[in-house]
Amino acid sequence: MAYTVIYEGIIFVEGDFPGAERGAHISCDLSFKIGAQLKSLRDVKNNLASKARSKGANAILDFTYGQKSRWLALDDIAFWGKGCLAVISDEDFKRIEKAGKD
Repeated sequence: MAYTVIYEGIIFVEGDFPGAERGAHISCDLSFKIGAQLKSLRDVKNNLASKARSKGANAILDFTYGQKSRWLALDDIAFWGKGCLAVISDEDFKRIEKAGKD
């Protein structure tokens, strides 16, 4: 199984999740935010988790993230992230949640 973590009530999966109902692709690019160099992966996940909740999703599949450098900018490093909205069954969600606590 791909690396999986629950953050802010949303399951982030760096890959696929069999049986998940897939939705639209989402993304987050913090390079255009003031203070982008002070942002982190946590800020990316906060943004994506908020978007997922607003769309009724409880997971983000194929989650990828990273940093990019920008030339000729005040904030020279910025984080980005993207993935696919998904709904995972309550049973699978609880199983993942329990595994994270063990």
